[in-house]
Amino acid sequence: MKAPRLDQLLAGYADGDAISRQAAILRDIFRRWGFVSEIFTDLAHVSPTLRHDCRPFGDYAGGAGDVALYHFGTTSPAAALFERVAAHKILIYHNVTPPEFFRGYDDALAAHLAAARAAVAQLAHSSAAVWADSRFDADDLVALGGPRAQVFPLMFTPEAEAAPNAALQASLAAPALTTFLCVGRIAPNKCVEDLLEAFACYRRRQPYCRLFIIGSERSCPRYFTMLKLLAADLATPNICFTGFASAGDLEAYYRLADVFLSCSAHEGFGAPVVEAMRHGVPVIARNAGGTTEALGNAGVMYADATPAELAALMERVASDQNLRADILAAQQRRVGEILARPVEQELRALLAAFLPA
Repeated sequence: MKAPRLDQLLAGYADGDAISRQAAILRDIFRRWGFVSEIFTDLAHVSPTLRHDCRPFGDYAGGAGDVALYHFGTTSPAAALFERVAAHKILIYHNVTPPEFFRGYDDALAAHLAAARAAVAQLAHSSAAVWADSRFDADDLVALGGPRAQVFPLMFTPEAEAAPNAALQASLAAPALTTFLCVGRIAPNKCVEDLLEAFACYRRRQPYCRLFIIGSERSCPRYFTMLKLLAADLATPNICFTGFASAGDLEAYYRLADVFLSCSAHEGFGAPVVEAMRHGVPVIARNAGGTTEALGNAGVMYADATPAELAALMERVASDQNLRADILAAQQRRVGEILARPVEQELRALLAAFLPA
């Protein structure tokens, strides 16, 4: 009996993207199990450095008995391909940002997101199985009219991190400055404006500080422009928008950071908070969406804080050494739980109906 293929369909494949990293980890596991496994995507949305690591949709040739896993985070030509494949279909729901976050900044993108949220339920119902990154995502899919999904959280491998950009790290070394870090694409659901206003409050009390905001602004250029204007209005020095960071640059920023902040109001999972915990950086995050599940009982979570209240929290976490020690100990335990997950056992159970005994 011919072994089935286990292939994956993605809207795009990019450096620094959590969905792309998940797909690469899955493919490596499937190949280690002895199956043929490829990543198929729209080459127009592939990072140049990853062109060799994926194939175009037109090359997909899965048939009856094979397995096709579709990572859904937005609408794309992958959806039409997924609908007509003869293979067993598994939809992996990574959440779609609600369109209201983007209205007024990018109405075309808001309409695209609304269409994606309207389409996912039908795709899910036509699938042989549905997975979600978090319980939050699974509940969101049900709210959209889809079936109940099996929760399969994002995977984090224990391999060594990328080597830090030593030149960047040395050029930015400034032990006297308290360094705050925020990582993620610059988009309205991230509520970066809350962080800017809190940092401005903090700096009035503790002037020796800086804020690095790491992430591409291409998701919503008008929102990024608003943030730049707000930063100028706040007249607060040391707010640094760095843009997209390579793996080596990001490693350097994590090593420089004293506190990691996430003000995001909507996350399917919140991979950056896990990465911050892995780097031993205390995390402050809004108690919202999948971020809550990613942190578990670690980090410091807040609800509806004013800028002054968030600034006070930043000051406490940055300066109270006993509190920092407690936070880091809890985060270390949480990272241990995440890395100790029996991922391959979970996968075997989820795929049992589609694989030979």
